[in-house]
Amino acid sequence: MPETLTTQVLIDRVQHGDRSALEELSNRYLLRVLAAVRIRLGADLRRKVESWDIVQEVMIEALGKLDSFDFRSEGAFLKYLDRVVENQIRDQADHWRAQRRNVNREISLDAPRSPGGEKPLEIEGAAPTPSQIISLREDLSRLTEALDLVAPEYRELIVAVKIEGQTYRELAKERGTTEDAVRMKLKRAEAKLASAYQRLEGKR
Repeated sequence: MPETLTTQVLIDRVQHGDRSALEELSNRYLLRVLAAVRIRLGADLRRKVESWDIVQEVMIEALGKLDSFDFRSEGAFLKYLDRVVENQIRDQADHWRAQRRNVNREISLDAPRSPGGEKPLEIEGAAPTPSQIISLREDLSRLTEALDLVAPEYRELIVAVKIEGQTYRELAKERGTTEDAVRMKLKRAEAKLASAYQRLEGKR
């Protein structure tokens, strides 16, 4: 069964109250969300915030609102997750800016957020295995270091294609250009990333 159809079926089942489908959907996208979070945090915020905390918030918020989600494609669902990631990171950035403005105010990032006193959505069985975590953290550490050295326009394109899974057609339409132009720019972005990797390896 194609992944797009499987995702669509899972979302439909979640919308009808199937908890096992919720867990399967969470497991499928958890590591992809972690990659998006790590890359989008940026070097400065990454030193202050635990990535897994944001991932948990993203999954709780995104999967907790699937009742109102109108599934059209795999890309649409990935964009939906990415919007939630961006919102969570913006909230964290706002928090730290407020902290700098008021050094006497102490707010713990570990404090649970549960609007209206409602019990937050719990996702069981969503944690990756220890070997996955170790491997992914090592890979992501190198990737994020390299991406920090790449221009924002190239970094965003790499994220859009490699993490979010957007197509050349979608990106061309979104940016008012051609698929060939997007493809060529991605090649340049990948070359810049490869160069950044080489510079980092030379420093080790």
